[in-house]
Amino acid sequence: MIRLVILVAVIVALFILIRHYGSLDAPSRKRFWWRFSFALLLVAVVFLTITGRLHYIAAIATAVLPFARRLVPLLRHIPLLRRLYREHKGRNESENAGAKVSAAVVDINEAYEVLGLAPGASKQDVIDAHRKLMQKFHPDRGGNDYLAARINQAKDLLLEHL
Repeated sequence: MIRLVILVAVIVALFILIRHYGSLDAPSRKRFWWRFSFALLLVAVVFLTITGRLHYIAAIATAVLPFARRLVPLLRHIPLLRRLYREHKGRNESENAGAKVSAAVVDINEAYEVLGLAPGASKQDVIDAHRKLMQKFHPDRGGNDYLAARINQAKDLLLEHL
């Protein structure tokens, strides 16, 4: 019985669509086919998703398809974005390379300054200050290579001196 009702509803809907299509002019017919195809695809995707025959991610991807046509003109900017990324990456690498060269701590007083200690601090004070600063400025915790290198060199120089 339910199948008969569905069949009658589909036949009535097709009859209405054919009559509407016949009353359209040529440009409107093209737009009609696009809208009809999209509506048919949407109904099929919703039906398959509800019945569990289509994964929800595929349903989302299908829903995004109509908007993808508007995004196509933006693809022409990809080479520009790629070039800007390479330039930015190259600039950062050259800055980091320069930072590694200039990170040298050459003076005992400068080493005390880097670790925030007064001259004459003990070996344990140097180790504690180094640990505290590295917890703040380590590259894995949001610091950078330059600061970490200066802190390590200051510790090494003071431990050699003590």
